[in-house]
Amino acid sequence: MEIQKSVQEYLDWADKNWAWETVKIGDNITVDYIWRLEDGTVFDTSVESVAKACWKYNEARDYTEWLTFGVWAGQMIKWFDEWVVGMKVWQTKTVQFGPEKWYGQRREDYIMTYSAEEVWDLSKFTEWQRVYLWIWAAALITKVTDKELTIDLNHELAGKDLIFDITIKSIN
Repeated sequence: MEIQKSVQEYLDWADKNWAWETVKIGDNITVDYIWRLEDGTVFDTSVESVAKACWKYNEARDYTEWLTFGVWAGQMIKWFDEWVVGMKVWQTKTVQFGPEKWYGQRREDYIMTYSAEEVWDLSKFTEWQRVYLWIWAAALITKVTDKELTIDLNHELAGKDLIFDITIKSIN
């Protein structure tokens, strides 16, 4: 409940302080964001108070350096650019979308089981360990026995609805 309260307090505060300037294509803007799941779990955020409330706080991160990018400059996913055009400084927009716009649906064919003969040394693996197959494929080990290893190549957010809370901090 503390996490949801922290998110709501930030959104209420930010959304009451709009300025007149509006984001246009080609502007360089700075935003705060909260990236969360439908159940309220915060996956990532640039808001320090929210990061602390949801145990995502990282001392090495500078929470005063928000996300800055050029609108429609190819630096963000196209949906993010679409969402911010027309917003005003300090306006907050909440956008929810399904898996088809981000990580896709979970796929059973991305879950693979290998026998002990196919894996060099099963003792080097533990359940819930992240591994990289080839150069590009991150996987999660979901099961290890003395006879087999099961890995899941689905992204951890596959099949989930995602919510972005975006607050325009400035137009530079």
